[in-house]
Amino acid sequence: MPSRGVSAPEASFGGGAEAAFQRPLVSVILPAFNAEAFLAQAVQSVVAQSLTDWEAIIVDDCSLDGTLTLAERLAAADPRIRAIASLKNGGPAAARNRGLSEARGVWIALLDADDAFEPDRLSRLVGMAQDAGADLLADNLLLEDETGHSEAMLPLSEAASCAPITSADFLRGNLPDPKRPRKSYGFLKPLIAQQFLEENSLCYDEDLRFAEDFAFYLDCFAAKGRFFLCQEPLYRYRLRSDSLTAAHSIDDLRRLQSVDQRFLEHAGTGRSDDFLPALREHKRSIDQRLQWRVFIEEVKSGSWLRALLASLKGWHVFSYVSTQLLAETWRRLWQGRLGSTPA
Repeated sequence: MPSRGVSAPEASFGGGAEAAFQRPLVSVILPAFNAEAFLAQAVQSVVAQSLTDWEAIIVDDCSLDGTLTLAERLAAADPRIRAIASLKNGGPAAARNRGLSEARGVWIALLDADDAFEPDRLSRLVGMAQDAGADLLADNLLLEDETGHSEAMLPLSEAASCAPITSADFLRGNLPDPKRPRKSYGFLKPLIAQQFLEENSLCYDEDLRFAEDFAFYLDCFAAKGRFFLCQEPLYRYRLRSDSLTAAHSIDDLRRLQSVDQRFLEHAGTGRSDDFLPALREHKRSIDQRLQWRVFIEEVKSGSWLRALLASLKGWHVFSYVSTQLLAETWRRLWQGRLGSTPA
């Protein structure tokens, strides 16, 4: 597949000669970095699928633990599994591109090394995607925290049984929702038609180590991809306090800001009528959250003037920072009041 900055072929283990001549229905791509504690569970969820016509490609991104050794052992145990060792750490986008370049399946399924599939996921998604004529089809996520509690990311009222979404729907699905703070369409892991990716030379932007999925899905929309979303939660998404998406740092938000800016500069190619307003709305949200984080960091360092300047990056930023500051002040005052109340 033609791609931007895809790594050169590297060491590969597993997958016998017979497998090389058969095209599987689904290629499951698992990028892995320091995932020794979770990888076997993720792979087992693929092995346990009711649909058996798959291959799994584990791409170890120069892990510092025993991830590669474990991946090689899993590949030796099942000819449908391959393990690839990257020669240098390139981040999740590079690892996914490496997997895409090796994939032989009709469909591509993405699986993070610390997540898992429900047993019927591949069978259900392939059937729905074929029936809908989809280029991408995502299911709801089952969010699982470190205590084992799980809940669906999207309320049933938001995702139809299987319905198309536009690029504007996707962007607005990434806006902050106070009622559901863990909701983000950028977390979705769609099943993707390999032919669609090849025909449009689509790949992940390897310059991004955060929000690479968000940018990739927008590229798919730009290529007029037919994206469907179903309400059934078949992907078990593990919430970890040390994951890259657990909290947005200043650098993370700046990367998101740059992605939005790139699409704003090329907004005239094959987008829905409401794409540009939705993109501007998303960028305003990123601007606000970015400058709030900058404001907080400057206050912590005692740089009050720089904190004030950070809050003056446009009225939409000033109003957001002011509201957040008032809310935080009230929260601290209320906590202090409660703390001073006799038991």
